[in-house]
Amino acid sequence: GGMGTVFLAERADGGFSQQVAIKLLRGFPTRDGIRRLRQERQILASLDHANIARLLDGGESSDGQPWLAIEYVDGVPLLDYVRQHAPTLRDRFTLFSTILDAIEHAHQRLVIHRDLKPANVLVTHVGVLKLLDFGIARLVESDADAPRDTSTQVFSRGYASPEQRAGLAITTASDIYSLGVILRELLSGRRDEEQTESPRLAALELDVELAGVIAKASAEEPTRRYGSVGEFREDMQRYLGGRPVRATPLTRRYRLRKFALRHRLSVVAGVLAAIVLGAFVWKLDLERQRAQRAEHLAQRALHASERDAQRARASLDFLTDAFTAAAPEVAMSRQVSVRDLLDTARAKLDQRVIGNPDLEQSMQRLLARLYHRLGEVTVARDLMREGLAGVSTDDGPTALKLAEDYEEYAGLLGATDDGPGAMDAAERAALWRQQYAPDDHRGRIQSLQTLAVAHHRNGRNERAIELLRESLALAGMHSVDDFQTIIESTQTLAALLAARGDCAGALQAAAGGLERARRSLDANSPDQLTLMRAKASALSACGRPADAEALLREALDLRERTVSSGGLQAMILTNDIAIALNDQGRYQEAAEMLSLSERSMVEMRLGGSDAAVALMNRAGILENAGDYAGALENLAHAREFLDALPVDADHPVRRRIERTEARTLGLSGQADRAYERLLDLRARCARIEGEDSGEYAMLTWQLALMARRSRQPDIGRVLVEESEQLWAALVPPEHPVFAHALRLRAAFAMERKDYTEAERALQAALTSFERAEVNPVDLAIARSELANVRMREGRVDDARQMLGLALPVLRGSLLSTEVSRVEAERLATEIGGKPRSDGARN
Repeated sequence: GGMGTVFLAERADGGFSQQVAIKLLRGFPTRDGIRRLRQERQILASLDHANIARLLDGGESSDGQPWLAIEYVDGVPLLDYVRQHAPTLRDRFTLFSTILDAIEHAHQRLVIHRDLKPANVLVTHVGVLKLLDFGIARLVESDADAPRDTSTQVFSRGYASPEQRAGLAITTASDIYSLGVILRELLSGRRDEEQTESPRLAALELDVELAGVIAKASAEEPTRRYGSVGEFREDMQRYLGGRPVRATPLTRRYRLRKFALRHRLSVVAGVLAAIVLGAFVWKLDLERQRAQRAEHLAQRALHASERDAQRARASLDFLTDAFTAAAPEVAMSRQVSVRDLLDTARAKLDQRVIGNPDLEQSMQRLLARLYHRLGEVTVARDLMREGLAGVSTDDGPTALKLAEDYEEYAGLLGATDDGPGAMDAAERAALWRQQYAPDDHRGRIQSLQTLAVAHHRNGRNERAIELLRESLALAGMHSVDDFQTIIESTQTLAALLAARGDCAGALQAAAGGLERARRSLDANSPDQLTLMRAKASALSACGRPADAEALLREALDLRERTVSSGGLQAMILTNDIAIALNDQGRYQEAAEMLSLSERSMVEMRLGGSDAAVALMNRAGILENAGDYAGALENLAHAREFLDALPVDADHPVRRRIERTEARTLGLSGQADRAYERLLDLRARCARIEGEDSGEYAMLTWQLALMARRSRQPDIGRVLVEESEQLWAALVPPEHPVFAHALRLRAAFAMERKDYTEAERALQAALTSFERAEVNPVDLAIARSELANVRMREGRVDDARQMLGLALPVLRGSLLSTEVSRVEAERLATEIGGKPRSDGARN
């Protein structure tokens, strides 16, 4: 590279295979080099386009040398690819249009590339184009007070605009100039008239209109160029469509039109005579063309019908053989299940009994969908992989069917924790839909939803939220009536907003979707179950677990009445109810409910991240009850499930498990160790999700808790204030987290022996808890802490009475090892005797 060295790197953790390009400053890092590489990282982080190489990671080495990890593109330079694979004008226009799309995406995000040239464009072996090297690009909106000509001395001769060569201000017009030069080279083989080296491409004939388009794009003065990439593309589309282009110079056609205006009468007479003769000739030629076209279509229809008939006969023979082999008299079984039929059909496919590879792959894709419906995700994934291997087409209907198969494949890969594979499959499906059905709004909505889920599987929740909102807006704009797709988009959006900590946004999305569903669906329709669960999740995020529990029990009852008992959906609802019970302090009921969920998971042989999440939830309930050893054991098993998958260290589920484990360690007496682990997790969260995310707020809160456990009041007070500010942007003011923050402030005041401030904070927390009617255990813990304050103030009778209200609840809900109960029992011993709720002593 111009400012550094690029290495091809591979993952070293053994989790799964991945290659990236590592860009590192060459030699001793200068201030300008560091600034430019950091700027490139900022710019790439703002871009998310299928044809721009993605930023995967970045940072600095131990000696301060910055580095970037960028998507590795296994391809050839643009001109080499064109020479081998794009001989026609339309082929080259297609590639150039893709470059325009990528640059327009960058310009819309206020990014100017500033170094566009064929060497910065690679094309993979499957024809996917990727734009590289934003090393000297600039964010127009950043550093508004800095000189606009920064970095203009770094450019590629032959492609840089005149203003860039002169060191003047750079705008989007500079990129348009470079695009004009690239288009000229793609079509004529030469950058300009002064090029001395031999052309690398076979030259195509340029007519006057096309030459005018190139001349306008690469005009010396920026004001004479196209005003935007969109205008440039529109003129190209007008040219391809045979319509007049805006860049047309004074051509002979234009002169002829002027001549006709000056000599109307003579020209009209001549034209009329020509029209009469031409009309007769044209009619004869039209009839000949119609006859040829009809013959051609008839031949194609005949071939297609013969092919379809052969495929139908082969499919029927295959299914007949498979069902016969699974019949009771053959299989020696009195009952035959759907799974038996599918297993028999799959075994026959493995034997290649059809003899037609295309048909065999089609049947593999069909079986993959059926296995998926049975919950056999791994079998379905393997079948779909085999059914799609090497399959391609230039037929529109076939391509759209394959797009559906690739979307199914993306879901299967995501469910088995192959995030990069799911992303690749989703992008391929979206490209096929865009190419063959650009006006199909229902298909576009499906593509956006699939892409959103793939981004979520790769830990890019913010991008997933953007795509889901776009899909719902598109559905409303075009009155799309595919209600199932809209339900799935709404449910996923609400869940991601809740996970981010935006409980109000999540509740608005889920409640609005559920209201629309109940207006359009039958009262007992199970289609509304997805949205009921989404609303319950949002209610929990907003600190309303009792409301969430009631809605979840209603959903579970509806499912058992209208569908059946058991199954994956019932297991998920049961798990959600357990979490809602836990949030209300009903730990025993939560554990019993979670046991039902786990039995269903074992019966369905579920594993992977779903099993890991279930174990993590169980660990959280055990921790709340005070069984820290049991919680750590469950978390260790959860990590074992993830270790068996290609899941990296920054996977969201793995980081949530690490957070839960750190908190449990801190509560079990290892606060210093927990504090260090939480610090590391928060730094990673800032890099991956940002400091405005719900996860970052949660980690800041957990650090404050560990500061209390390790008796660091000064650090703890700062962390409490920071966490309150973070939560204020994510949840409503009445959320219980703010009452818990008051409890923490009281604990730090106790460390300073400021009992007045401690009592004031705890009284405010109790008022908040009582008003919100929250978890009775939280209320009892706050009362026991207030009793401790009053004991330190010498108000023994008041302390005994307050503790008498707290201890029965704590003893009825928590194990004797739970830290808050331990502290309450110690206070009871100090007061003397067994406290009673009437304040008397035994």
